[in-house]
Amino acid sequence: MRTRAPVGAPGRLRRATAGDRIYAYAVVGVVALVAAMALGPLQGYTAAADRVDRLVETRDLLQQEVDQLEERRERLHDPEEVELMARAQMGLVKPGEIPFVVVTPEPELGRLHPDPNPDTAVAGERGPWYRQFGRWMRDLIT
Repeated sequence: MRTRAPVGAPGRLRRATAGDRIYAYAVVGVVALVAAMALGPLQGYTAAADRVDRLVETRDLLQQEVDQLEERRERLHDPEEVELMARAQMGLVKPGEIPFVVVTPEPELGRLHPDPNPDTAVAGERGPWYRQFGRWMRDLIT
């Protein structure tokens, strides 16, 4: 004898929910579509935020430069600063002043470091190669 399964049996439940799978797939698809549509504006937002950060950094650098230039402008309004700059950069002097230019002598390298090879030292004293060649030719002919 076979007994019938009660009304709430798993077989019937499976058959009743089998039609709902298509709705579950549709919900997953809609969620995926909404997520894909949200990625575009999200990428645009992050790109705009990065650009704003770069522009803020550029603005800060330019503001520092403006501050430095304003400070320099204030210094150039001071007559003493202008006089110091004219003396240092242009070498200008006031009337009646005697300018002095201090020149440091270059070391005499030949005396400090003599040439260890006497042949080159002698050749250097005799002059350039073409004169040496001319002398050699003249000595051959005579």
